[in-house]
Amino acid sequence: MKEKLLSVLCVLVIALNGVAEIPQGYYDEAVGKSGKTLQTTLSKIIKHSDPGYDNLWNIYETTDRRPDGTVWDMYSNTSKFKFGSDQCGNYSGEGDCYNREHSIPKSWRGGSKYSDAHIVVPTDGYVNNRRSNYPFGEVGSSSYVSDNSFSKLGTCKTSGYSGTVFEPNDEYKGDFARIYFYAATRYYSECGSWSGDGFSGTFPYLDEWVRVMMLRWHELDPVSEKEIERNDAVYASRQGNRNPFVDYPELVELIFGSSTTTAFNPGDAPQTPVLESPVAGEAIDMSVVSMGADSQAYTSKTISIKGRNITEALTLSITGSTCFQVNTATINANDANNGKNVVITYTPDKSGSHTATLTIAGGGISKSVSVALSGYATESFAAVNASNIGSDYFQANWSRHTHATEYELAVWYFEGGSGQMQTLFDVDFADGVPSGWSTTGYTAKESGAVRLASGNNDGIVITPAIDLSSASILTVKCKPYKTSDNSVLYILVDGKKVAQIDCADGEVTEELALDAATSLSTISFKASKSHRVYLQSATLATGGAEQVMVDGYPRRVGNVLNYLVQGLDSDYDYYYNVTAYNGTTKLEESNTVFVSVASNLNAVLTQVPQGMYVYSYSSDIYIDDAPANAQVYCYSLDGRLCDTRTIHATRETLRIQRPGIYVVQIVCEQGCYATRVAVY
Repeated sequence: MKEKLLSVLCVLVIALNGVAEIPQGYYDEAVGKSGKTLQTTLSKIIKHSDPGYDNLWNIYETTDRRPDGTVWDMYSNTSKFKFGSDQCGNYSGEGDCYNREHSIPKSWRGGSKYSDAHIVVPTDGYVNNRRSNYPFGEVGSSSYVSDNSFSKLGTCKTSGYSGTVFEPNDEYKGDFARIYFYAATRYYSECGSWSGDGFSGTFPYLDEWVRVMMLRWHELDPVSEKEIERNDAVYASRQGNRNPFVDYPELVELIFGSSTTTAFNPGDAPQTPVLESPVAGEAIDMSVVSMGADSQAYTSKTISIKGRNITEALTLSITGSTCFQVNTATINANDANNGKNVVITYTPDKSGSHTATLTIAGGGISKSVSVALSGYATESFAAVNASNIGSDYFQANWSRHTHATEYELAVWYFEGGSGQMQTLFDVDFADGVPSGWSTTGYTAKESGAVRLASGNNDGIVITPAIDLSSASILTVKCKPYKTSDNSVLYILVDGKKVAQIDCADGEVTEELALDAATSLSTISFKASKSHRVYLQSATLATGGAEQVMVDGYPRRVGNVLNYLVQGLDSDYDYYYNVTAYNGTTKLEESNTVFVSVASNLNAVLTQVPQGMYVYSYSSDIYIDDAPANAQVYCYSLDGRLCDTRTIHATRETLRIQRPGIYVVQIVCEQGCYATRVAVY
C-alpha cells in the first residue's frame, strides 16, 4: 500500500513538473471533441509507422529497462533478465528467458499489425506461455499462479464472463487497462473483426464486461512514472507515437466512462492557434461543368473556415489555375474562431481537367493549410445538376448533343438489400492461404502473395462455403509472376467462370459485381499454367441495394434540354442520365447525376445556421457542425448505402472502405443537403 501511495505521489510530482514529453500541438486536433468523434480523432493522431517485429528487442532496451538495467517484466516479480542474452529460446520454468508478449493476443487480431510496441511488451516466456491467448480478467479459482502468486490463471469471477482468464498483478492492472484503451482507439475500425473476448465493432469498441473491468483497473492503478517514461521512449523510438491515455488519463472517462458528452480540453492546449477546418491535405471536387452553349459554365461550393484561438486575420489565396476563385481574401480572427463560410467558384475557360490549391495562412497557425481543388469541364454532351427540386419532383438538365434529334431520360432509385455493406472476407495473402480455404494444382507463398500456377500446372485457391444468396462486390488485387507470362486471373463461382482480370502489364486492383448464387457457394481464384499470377488480396462485401426504374422511365422526351420529373417519393434518393439519339440511332450516354428530394430541400448549406461542412481526408469523410440528431446517409455512386448514422457530435467521421466518389446526404429539421465527396 505504501508503494502504491508513493507511485501516486510520483505521478502528481511528474505531472506538476511536466516531465512527460508531450510534443507541442500533438493533440490539438482532439481538443474540443467528445465521445466517438474524440476517439476517432485520436486514432488519426496516433497512427504510426510499423517498427518491425524483430526491432522490438532493441526498442525494449529503452522502453522497458528497470533502474538496475534488467528487463522490466510485468508478469513476474522474480525475473532478472539481461537484454539480448536472455531472449527466448527454450524455457522450462519461470525466470528462464523473456519474450515479446502480445497483451492483446495476436491470434485475435487477424491481419492487423502485431508489432505495436505499446501493445507488445517483454514478459517472462514461461508465464506468457501459461497465459496463452486467454483474455485478461479477475480469477476466482486458480489453475496456475506464478512465483509469489504475482500472476494468476483460472476461472473468471468478473461479472459478464465465465471462461478462463489471466489476471496480472494489481501493480500493473492500470498499465494493461490503458493498453486496451489505446488498442480500442488506435485500431477501432478493425476491432469488430477481431476474435477472442474483449473487443467489439461498436463504440467504444470494448465488450461491456471488459470496459467495466478496465475502468476499475484504471482507477485502481493510476498512471505511474514507469508508464510515462515508457510512453516517451516509444514515441522516441522508430514507432513514433504515443498512448494518449497515459498522457491524459482523463481521456479514459471521456471515451470509455460516463462523460462521453464532455469535450476534451486539457489545460495545456487552449492557447495554441489551430485551423480546425478545412484540414491539410483535404480535396474538394467541384464536379463536372458543361461548357455547351445551352449551359451555365460554372459551379460553386460553400466551405467552412473555422479555427480555435486564432489571433489575427487569416489570408486565403488560390494558385495553380485561374479557373477557381474564392469570394474573400481575408477572414478576421473573430469570424475565423466562430466559423465563416466562403464560396469557391469553378469557372473553366476550356474543356478538360483543372486543378488548383487553396492556401490558408496567418492567424497565428504554425504552418499554412493547403486544400486541393479539382474540376472537369466538357464541351461535349453531359447531364448537369438538377434544378427546381421539390418534395416529389425535380427538373433534369443536360447540354446539347450536336447530332441529336431527341433525348431519352432514365430516372431510378435503389432499394432492398441489408443497408450497410457487410464484409464476408478480407484477406491479405502475404501470410499465405487462410485456414479453411483450399488449393488445387500449384500454389506457393512467395513475394508477399500467393503464387498461382507454374510452367506445367494450373493453380487455384478456393474459399470455404459462403452465403452468396444476394449480390456482392469482390475486390481483388493481383500482379503477374513475369510480365512475359500474359497473366490472367480467372474468377469462378461454384466452378463457373464469371470474370477475369488481365494483369499482364503489372499490378491491378479490380472491383467486380457478383450476381446472387446460393447460400453455400464458393469462389475460386485460378491461373493457368505458364500464365502465372500473384494473388495479393481479396475482399468480398454484400448488402447492396437493387436498382429500380421510376415508372414510365426510360422515356423519350423530345429534342429538349430539360424535363420535369414528377410523382416522386421523398423517401428515396434519385439518379438520372440522358442518352442522345438521332432517330433510332443511339449516339451517346451521359454521366449520372444524383438528386435528393425532400421537403425544404432548397434550404441549402449556407442557410443552415450551424454552417455544416462535408469533406474527405485520409480515406475518411467528415461532417462538421451538423445539427444534433440529424441523419447522415453515405452512398456509393451506384446507389449502395455505405454508412448511416445519427449526429451526436460536432464532427462525425465516416470510415470509407475504398477510394471513389460518394454521395453524402444530411437530413435535419432545417432541410436536406446532399453533396458528392471524392475519397482518395
